[in-house]
Amino acid sequence: MYYAYVLEQSRKAKATRSAYEHCKSHTKSPLLPPVTIADFPLTDGVAVPQQDKHRVLNLRLHDEHLSPYLKSNASLFHLLMIDDKTETKIYRAESGWMLVFEGIQAQPKPFGQNGFDLR
Repeated sequence: MYYAYVLEQSRKAKATRSAYEHCKSHTKSPLLPPVTIADFPLTDGVAVPQQDKHRVLNLRLHDEHLSPYLKSNASLFHLLMIDDKTETKIYRAESGWMLVFEGIQAQPKPFGQNGFDLR
């Protein structure tokens, strides 16, 4: 499980809030129970439905991976590997929004004849 905590001061905050509000108002499933991830208390979680995953992909969180306003346990590789097959949840936190991703591969898959590229 990887997370990205977008603070309200971030450039991505407005888009993240918009995605959260859209998913919250258009979902038929109940809200997720409050949880604590990485010492951040989270409330009002929403599982992102398949038809709305493009909203999370369009956030382009990898642009902010070095920003002090994005806290994450994911590396740049993990942020780049987020796609529409990734299970995504959005939570409201006390000073921002938490995106939780599951189903991202931990390491790059080997390629080439010997498991690596010889170029």
